[in-house]
Amino acid sequence: MPPTSSPSLRERKKAETWSAIHEAAASLAQQRGLEHATVEAIAESAGVSPRTFFNYFPAKEDAVLGLHEPVLDPSEAAKLTGAEDLLGQATLLLVAVARSALGGTNTARRRQLLKRYPHLFARQLEVMVKAEALVRQAVVDHLAADPYWASSAEGFSAEETARMLVMLASVPAKFTAQAADFDPASGMTPEDLAPAVALFHHLQRKLS
Repeated sequence: MPPTSSPSLRERKKAETWSAIHEAAASLAQQRGLEHATVEAIAESAGVSPRTFFNYFPAKEDAVLGLHEPVLDPSEAAKLTGAEDLLGQATLLLVAVARSALGGTNTARRRQLLKRYPHLFARQLEVMVKAEALVRQAVVDHLAADPYWASSAEGFSAEETARMLVMLASVPAKFTAQAADFDPASGMTPEDLAPAVALFHHLQRKLS
């Protein structure tokens, strides 16, 4: 495997500025309340201008939660082979794209802020809907290219089949995330997901 190239100075500076703005926003919301975590106050605390703030976040809610625009890595999408378990593969892809939007932040603090300000869930949900849309399109492309799936389910289009598959793929991820011994800071690995995927298939067979 070729060595991974180190991020450029510009990329490091952008990451540092993003983190500074997020930390300022989350800290202000925790310490002074969300209503006092204005864009101006966040920018001042982070040592940037309000204009720079909007180069990194579309709104203060995104900065407080540390939300990124979700991204689908082509190398992750390439893992959709359908050779063994398309549901499990879609679940892993969904987790990877969700982490691109939520990763790199203090998970415990974000949960505290969401509990304190439940209306922030709406913004997080919007980002997760975007993540699901990216995965759904990747699944559509896979179904169209795979002869086994190309005809799709009778009476349903590839888009509808992909939408159902991605909805089902979210179930093992949610089940795993809610486990008492799951540590969200360490991420969700294939090994973490395997028991939930196995249980899903067991229930599927029982209910069929």
